[in-house]
Amino acid sequence: MSLIELREVSKSYGNKSLFQNLSIQFDPGTIHLLVGQNGSGKTTLLKLCMNRIQSDRGEIIHRKSLKCRYMPDLVELPYADRPYTFIAWMLSIMRVPMDLGFLAELDIDMSSEVANLSKGNKQKVLLYLSLVGQPDVVFMDEPFTALDSKTMKVVLKRIATLQSLGTCLIISTHEPKLFSKLVVTTHALD
Repeated sequence: MSLIELREVSKSYGNKSLFQNLSIQFDPGTIHLLVGQNGSGKTTLLKLCMNRIQSDRGEIIHRKSLKCRYMPDLVELPYADRPYTFIAWMLSIMRVPMDLGFLAELDIDMSSEVANLSKGNKQKVLLYLSLVGQPDVVFMDEPFTALDSKTMKVVLKRIATLQSLGTCLIISTHEPKLFSKLVVTTHALD
């Protein structure tokens, strides 16, 4: 059974039609890349799948009790905490144990307050929180924007591991070539 299924979904903003009669099944253990130019509807499709906005037409069906994670493209984190404190607090809310090995691989600067981290380090914090544990579905919006090649390899390895464990990953990207070593389904939005 699919985790999320779109049946003949359409979405427009004003006079601009983003997609019409779109049907996709998001199954366990699959990676879906949403590719297209800016304004083509990649982020909108992610938000539709997460029930953050409504479609104009069609049906979106979710399996019950899905454990979902989301990594937005805009990095917004609280100002006062150090990264480790913030991560530990978020994991307690999520009821997910700390994965120190994965945390060490990401090599996040733990000495500064979150507000003083570079964009890349802020992004690593969000990547960690979206890829730790074993969620059913992970939604990622442009996850590699500010990352170096070493961190990209760590993240791609983690994505492959989650895929092998049955997680479905739905990723908006301008760079589908980065995923060339993974088995993916690409959805081109124009």
